[in-house]
Amino acid sequence: METSERATVSDKPHHVTTEDGVNIAYRDDGAPDAPAILLCSMATAALPVWDSVTTGLREHWRVIRYDRRGDGDSDPGARESHTFYRYVRDATCVLDACGCRRAVICGMAFGARVAYHLVMASPERATGLVLFDATGGPPAPEELRKRMHHEAAEARRRAGIVDTPTDPAWFARRDARGAGLLANALKDLPAWVGGLEAISVPTLVACGEFDPNYQSAKRIAAEIPRARFEPMPLTGHASVLDRPDLILKLIRQFLEDFA
Repeated sequence: METSERATVSDKPHHVTTEDGVNIAYRDDGAPDAPAILLCSMATAALPVWDSVTTGLREHWRVIRYDRRGDGDSDPGARESHTFYRYVRDATCVLDACGCRRAVICGMAFGARVAYHLVMASPERATGLVLFDATGGPPAPEELRKRMHHEAAEARRRAGIVDTPTDPAWFARRDARGAGLLANALKDLPAWVGGLEAISVPTLVACGEFDPNYQSAKRIAAEIPRARFEPMPLTGHASVLDRPDLILKLIRQFLEDFA
């Protein structure tokens, strides 16, 4: 795929101010006329968690990523503002700031909730949907996620796969007041999200075989008409931490097929 403008890399985040006065940090890498993908991060993660993915994509695709309010370099906002309605508005605000009308919407774990809510609320903004480690119900117990995460790490060790060391920048937060605010968005979740059957864009749903969301992710894929499910071996929840190489491979394949 050729692009008419040289790919660019932003070394510092830009900021856009939302309608309720919250400054949202974002980065926009790659050629502005290339097909775009918007990356929605997992809970508590900052946009550098996507660095390896961005590096692998930016030559041929435009990669837009941002810090959800309360995380990374974004303002925390008021506790009551932490709803999926507001998260969707923030993500759309970032797309508008970039002058990006349509993009593949990609979300990881908590960010997958934002991604499918965005596509359901504003289908005209999406050319495709990629969901990693997603569930349509309440989150799995943290203790179970941690236990399965360690089981996945041990399975990778036995397979001879060396894990990438965690970079503190992946979870850095400028304003400590943002810690825990996303719990406000989770407090009144239904037993299962409705409306997935209305999603009409090509969709990839991928989940680690050591992720407690595995069966829920399969259900999501079954409910979205144009979805394909991809199991990820040796991988737990927040899979970009476990298998960034596999995440990049799956995103790149999806973009090559549909973008």
